[in-house]
Amino acid sequence: MIMQRTLAEIDLDSDDISERLITLECGHIFTVETLDGHCHVGDYYEVDILGRFLAPKAPPVNYQTPPTCPTCRGPISALRYGRVTKRANLDILEQNVASNMSKLLEELSPAIITISDQVQGWEESAKKLKVELQTFKDAAEFDELDAKRSQRSDKPDEPLSVNMIDQNAMKSHHGFALTEAREWGALVKELVRTYGKLVVIAKTRSAHVRAYEAALTTLYNLELKEMAEDPARATDRPEPIAIEAVKKKIGQPPHKADRRYQLEAFLLSVEVRFMLGQVARARVDSLTVTSDEPKALHHRQLWSSFTDYVYESCISDCNKAIGIADKSSASRQTARAATLKLKAEFESFRFFIINRRFELFKAGELLVHQKNLLDDIKAQKTEAVQFLRKIELSYLRSRPSKGLKDLMDERAWFDDNCGKKSQRVLEAYDELSDYITKGGLYQPMTLQEREEIVKAFGFSHRGHFYNCENGHTFVITECGGAMETATCPECRAPIGGSNHSLTSSNSRATEFEDIAGRQGAQNSPWAWAREA
Repeated sequence: MIMQRTLAEIDLDSDDISERLITLECGHIFTVETLDGHCHVGDYYEVDILGRFLAPKAPPVNYQTPPTCPTCRGPISALRYGRVTKRANLDILEQNVASNMSKLLEELSPAIITISDQVQGWEESAKKLKVELQTFKDAAEFDELDAKRSQRSDKPDEPLSVNMIDQNAMKSHHGFALTEAREWGALVKELVRTYGKLVVIAKTRSAHVRAYEAALTTLYNLELKEMAEDPARATDRPEPIAIEAVKKKIGQPPHKADRRYQLEAFLLSVEVRFMLGQVARARVDSLTVTSDEPKALHHRQLWSSFTDYVYESCISDCNKAIGIADKSSASRQTARAATLKLKAEFESFRFFIINRRFELFKAGELLVHQKNLLDDIKAQKTEAVQFLRKIELSYLRSRPSKGLKDLMDERAWFDDNCGKKSQRVLEAYDELSDYITKGGLYQPMTLQEREEIVKAFGFSHRGHFYNCENGHTFVITECGGAMETATCPECRAPIGGSNHSLTSSNSRATEFEDIAGRQGAQNSPWAWAREA
């Protein structure tokens, strides 16, 4: 019986879909009308009342399962339902790709945790790397380096290539001498290796995604050409019309399952680069800031340029991730990428401010420009606060909330995953302001820096280095005895004294005096400095 009729009662020559039959591979027989309804053909084609296909439609965007026989659940392979079946099969393939990417990310998680635990040790090792000074041409060299790097690292949907931060890149793209590049490469080898694996995941495109993108590009160009040649279809804005026509012809929605894991790899690659920047920043901090030797200044500038490049690449890739997430309607990943951008901008800005402070301190102009630095920090923090508000508002608007409870849940998610991290960044701006106002260092001054400072003064006798009440070191030249009072340039505390008698709150900077002794300074002949 077919639709309560025997096979003999059905008119096999009829064009009516309620009379036409399809025999499936499993042997079960159904009318076209029955199978069309079962396979939801109306979601894929525009159909007339006689069941004839008039034109393709953009198919459903949600996950589809392959159609099966209503009787035995066997597969339906009839050509009439090829578009339906292929759409569902591609969903299965996409799910497999997403599953593999998820597995790869899970396997990398322990490595990232291990790297995070080792960063502090790498910072200390970076400070001890051999310094290899080299000749250079002129300041234009850095412009050439930047131009080279930007040409090789600006792909719109991929994170920074691992070839831009590996050992070879340190010499070819960043200008370091071979020996130092090798030592640095050996130090951060595990970090760079893990980063490379994340890049591979972020660049992964399944075969059907590549096919979809190729079909979209080809059909889009053909559609634009046809519109240009047809006066009846002339319009000022052909692009949106062409895209809609192409979507119908392709018959598949954009594939998004692997985008989620691509984005996760993108964001993790930025986190790993933060750690790389942290180690590079320690290397910069270990280099002398007092020497005027051109090679030493050039060497420090190379490391500063590389560190800045790492942070700028983080900002750039956060922007890429935001764009990918927006196109995929992944609002939560958009919010996380934007939060990471907030941190990347702070790291880049902090590195700039610290370097600027060093330059001003070395030139003796820190007090003159201190307010300008504080104003810059305040302005940058204000922008960060505004950006954070924008992120939160955009996220809440993008989430479908049916009532107050849903809205509160979304706010709670944002606070846990974005808000708390962003608040830590805002607090770091305040810490940076305190550093500019009160002095101190994010990291202790190295022995090498102390030795360079003592060497630069070249005192013949000990007894010239002192500390204010807050531990900031200052120097009294000439005989080394205090003959006038002043204020500490770091914290405004009183320093100096009168008649070779030091203010009671001040003390000797014994670590600097010891270094002076090792460098050949003699014991002071004056009574007030005999204990120096």
